[in-house]
Amino acid sequence: MGMKNVFLFKILILISFFCNSQDNIDKVKFDSLINYQVQKKETLYSISKKFDIEIADIIKYNPELKNNKLRKKEIIIVPLVKKLSSISFSKEIVKETEIDSVSKINEIKIKKNFIRIAYMAPFKIESIIIDSTEQVNAYLKEQNLTTISINFYNGILFAADELDKKNISVEIDVYDTDNKIDQIKNLKNSNDFNKYDLIVGPLINRNYNAFFNTNFKTNSVSPLVYDDITLNSKTIIPVANDSLKRERMFKIIDELILKNEDQCAMIISDSLNKKSKNKLLKRFPLAEIIDLNEINNSVDPKITDSLLGSYKENWVFLETKKSNLISSVTSLLNSQINNERKIRLFSTVSNENYENSNISYEKLGNLSFMYPSNSKPNSSDEFTEFQNKFLLKFGKYPDRISIKSYDVIKDLLLRIAISKSLKNSLYVGETKLMQNKFNYEYNDKFGFQNTSFFILRHEDLDIIDHQN
Repeated sequence: MGMKNVFLFKILILISFFCNSQDNIDKVKFDSLINYQVQKKETLYSISKKFDIEIADIIKYNPELKNNKLRKKEIIIVPLVKKLSSISFSKEIVKETEIDSVSKINEIKIKKNFIRIAYMAPFKIESIIIDSTEQVNAYLKEQNLTTISINFYNGILFAADELDKKNISVEIDVYDTDNKIDQIKNLKNSNDFNKYDLIVGPLINRNYNAFFNTNFKTNSVSPLVYDDITLNSKTIIPVANDSLKRERMFKIIDELILKNEDQCAMIISDSLNKKSKNKLLKRFPLAEIIDLNEINNSVDPKITDSLLGSYKENWVFLETKKSNLISSVTSLLNSQINNERKIRLFSTVSNENYENSNISYEKLGNLSFMYPSNSKPNSSDEFTEFQNKFLLKFGKYPDRISIKSYDVIKDLLLRIAISKSLKNSLYVGETKLMQNKFNYEYNDKFGFQNTSFFILRHEDLDIIDHQN
């Protein structure tokens, strides 16, 4: 079931929708397909020129347009121009990434100019019943296994396209796991995965463990899920361990205590973070404690108001990953700030829910909120250009999945390209991409573990990297 350069937006479903035989699906090169919203006064002719394709190709995927005019804001399928499955990386790799100055590398030469990748994800093609293009549109608007799989693949392709027309060819074979253990076993038994330089996925931990219950020669990355992954010498974990991030936060807290010993401490913790609560209590034995459970999953404003001190700094530690609780607590604390009461908010729990649109950056800024995170929001001109190019190619802005994919896979490919293997690339040190950074350490039992992460601090509407 391997496929090369397939599955953009509707590509998975449309393959089964427009192809008649399973043989056509098993291993074929496909064009990229995107959702495109028709703009005012646009015609089939203007759209065909915009994407450099034929009108007939648009009609092929949108047969309802044959005898009808385009309507403003109508969503149509646009097939992108077919291209070779090879992509390239620039020799000027030092300019692409930030190389650790300790390495003192003046120039890094390409040592491997052909890389093969296997991408395994639960596209679930056969489980989707297709009656119409409209049904496809409605299905893909939802966040599900198929859309996650496609969005991650978009990130891979975008990283590839940016580095096109250079000198390193990357061949990508895509396998649909269908989120079924039997299908994963079948793929494993009917394909040679030792021929690849990198296996990406399966995306779900139980599927990943089922596939890698025997050893492969190839390095493998679980790009989105890291808990309960069976580790071996070939495993790649692209995020830093939570304990590493937590210990860094405790070190910062200890430094702050030395600077300001006179503060009131409050700990708001759920049942999943008892260890961090206990470590905080060793530092703040007189801290007020608010324990949360499934029944009491909220904070009473009367309680916090009575416990917060006046004319002192109030340090509140919020030990949870629950975004609804984070939102309510930040709103509550903001309402209790006044001229006599200063409140600072901390968390030792690694969390990216603070980037949730329901959580106000202004409120987090008022609390000088500090916490560890795998990624850092990017507001640079470079990132804006990245988003606009992604929009032009795929018809929508990149979501967190696509950006994560772009960063993780591009970094791994660059490392393999300059060192022939990931293990040989450890000298490169830390690299920074759009929202993530990487610095791998190797262990012959647990494989490759990223040790780079961010300690973020909110100031007004800005998010600062506290470690810089």
